[in-house]
Amino acid sequence: MVYITFGIILVAAWLVRRLLGIRKGRWGATFAAVVIGEAASIGILQLITGNAIELGWEWFPVGITLVLSLSMLAATLIELLGRPRTSPRVIAVPHPVRALRRRVGRTARYVQVSTIAAQSGLFGAGRDQADEEGSHLGRALASTFERSGGLFVKLGQAMASQPQLVTPAVAAQLARLQDQAAPADPAAALAVLEQEIGPIHAVFETFGTDPVATASIGQTYFATLLDGRSVVVKVQRPGIRDSMDRDLDILARLADRLQNGTTWAKSLGIGELAAGFADSTREELNFRIEAANGIHARESLKPTDLVTVPAVMDEYTTSRVLVQERVPGGGIGTPGIFDGMSDQQRTGLADALLSVMVRQMLSGGQFHADPHAGNVFIRPDGLLALIDYGAVGRLNSYERIGLVDLFRGLQIEDPSLVRQAALRFGTPSGRIDSEALDRELSRLLGRAVQPGGRLDPGAIGEILFVFRDFGIGLPRSITALFRTLYTLMGSLEVIAPGYDLVGGVGRVSGQAANPLGRNTTIKEFLENELMSLGPVLSRIPGNLDEMSRTLLRGDLRARVSLFSEADDVTVIWNLLNRFVLTIIGSAGLIASALLLTIDAGTQMQLVTNFVGGIGFAFSTLLLLRTITQILRRRDRR
Repeated sequence: MVYITFGIILVAAWLVRRLLGIRKGRWGATFAAVVIGEAASIGILQLITGNAIELGWEWFPVGITLVLSLSMLAATLIELLGRPRTSPRVIAVPHPVRALRRRVGRTARYVQVSTIAAQSGLFGAGRDQADEEGSHLGRALASTFERSGGLFVKLGQAMASQPQLVTPAVAAQLARLQDQAAPADPAAALAVLEQEIGPIHAVFETFGTDPVATASIGQTYFATLLDGRSVVVKVQRPGIRDSMDRDLDILARLADRLQNGTTWAKSLGIGELAAGFADSTREELNFRIEAANGIHARESLKPTDLVTVPAVMDEYTTSRVLVQERVPGGGIGTPGIFDGMSDQQRTGLADALLSVMVRQMLSGGQFHADPHAGNVFIRPDGLLALIDYGAVGRLNSYERIGLVDLFRGLQIEDPSLVRQAALRFGTPSGRIDSEALDRELSRLLGRAVQPGGRLDPGAIGEILFVFRDFGIGLPRSITALFRTLYTLMGSLEVIAPGYDLVGGVGRVSGQAANPLGRNTTIKEFLENELMSLGPVLSRIPGNLDEMSRTLLRGDLRARVSLFSEADDVTVIWNLLNRFVLTIIGSAGLIASALLLTIDAGTQMQLVTNFVGGIGFAFSTLLLLRTITQILRRRDRR
């Protein structure tokens, strides 16, 4: 009996999948629907006949009809109510006590952050509105991050440095956040240092036990090695990995909740921002990655560059301790640091920084992704120094060519080049109206390029918003690139007030690397490309003459391919599906109504009424679902 029942379930599941058009996956939901349908059918027959187990073969068609109808109804309800997982869930079995402790701590922290967000009005915020005090959304975010502390303050600072992504009004409110991390317990911090590199007196001649800077991930000390070299020692805060993992998990959950429940989070792409921030934060927790980035950047410099990178003492560097050369001088934001320098000298330094950054971007290697004023030093000898390679970016060959197109488009105010850059950077979500995009970019370039050729820094953010509005999805590498460009423009402005980025790109283009990795500069690459177009250009007059003669003879033909676009096929397929569903639903509704009006025997009357009722309900549900999909599609337009 068990084998017969299992066989019936298996056959019924196959029939239900065939009838509903389920081709892949969802086997668990199908079997569940069949079990529900079979159980309900047995219950109904038991209610009608009083003995469903001993019914004759004449009831077999009725039973099969009931099982299939109820199973299809259950499968449809499961499909409507359930959401299939996009990826398999990995179940880990950690230490039970430790897992319980982590779960309790994570839950308490999540409740705390969610409560703060709700009290700050973050969940109830619709689209951002401004008042006398600035952005309402910005105030809600700043309050939530400030009261949550720790990692969330770091996230707020990161968002404040990206007005091109979160809008200038929101960034202005977040700019008041300060990383006010209190120094770690001195004994615990020194214990981390000794666990990683051994006794302090065996490595350092002098070591300042008071940190000169503290942040959410680590704190910095000044020291002197036994050989007399002055160094900076960065030590990771004790226990920071566990707390960061906890807060990053909470951040992902909170971002997902906001992304699905608020309009402002969707417009800002808060989910993508949170994911990118989490990836970069996890990299920053491993100081070996930062050390390797710094070593690679130092090796990529030329002897003639006016920019340096501090040397890393690799023999003393671990995943939680970073020892590197101490850079003399001070940050470029230090008041009076450029006193005595002429405007020409300051412009030369700005050109040097821009040249190194552009060369790193176009070489295919790593570039400094956070060149803000605090990470750019001016040394007593007049050279610049780039410090803190914890955050880096890298572009593939296609993205590097897109960056060249972007720079060229900004230089000559050509919207078509900027559009080409966008299509190299990202992936369109659908068909793009090129003329409309070019018109919008042309208006943007007209506003962005100020008198004298100076580029408005806000244009970088506006370009991103235009790309997003036209359905061009950008990967994290490109959002990081635009964030870097915006930050770089701020540092260049500090070094040389009124600095012309467009002109600077033109001046350094002869030194920047070819984006295709050849041993030529951008200028030589463009000249070679122009020379290679010579044969093509020479054939254009002959081709035009041949086309005109063909047109005069009336032999010009055009081939039209119907449904060559994937979007066209999708639209037609959706229309066909809705048409078929409407026909099936209407026919079922009519047939069910006829069954309800048939006058049969006592027992069969109950069966026909029940089957007619089930069919009527199922057909009505099918029609309502089709109508709902049509209405939702119209609303999305």
